Amino acid sequence: MTRRFADGPVRLDTGQLLDIHDGEGGTVECLEGAVWITQSNDPRDIVLNRGQSFVLDKPGLALVCAAAGPAVVAVEVAPERLPRARSHRRDAARIRPAA
Repeated sequence: MTRRFADGPVRLDTGQLLDIHDGEGGTVECLEGAVWITQSNDPRDIVLNRGQSFVLDKPGLALVCAAAGPAVVAVEVAPERLPRARSHRRDAARIRPAA
């Protein structure tokens, strides 16, 4: 199966957020470090360590945050969803600090 990524791997420093819009069905894979994921209207906290992945299962916005030090993630999107799915890093490098 061909893997399709919304963007290349993304490096996040501690407390930085990656916004994923309309990524339901996509996979977030932690390549380095650890990340915390939260999705719109989902009370769960998902924590991934290096080598772990999670399939986004809610529509709308998902936030990925470097949990304890720098982290690198990849966002894999199902081919039929690739035109709709967008991951956005905000501010100068499209990454934003957590509030």
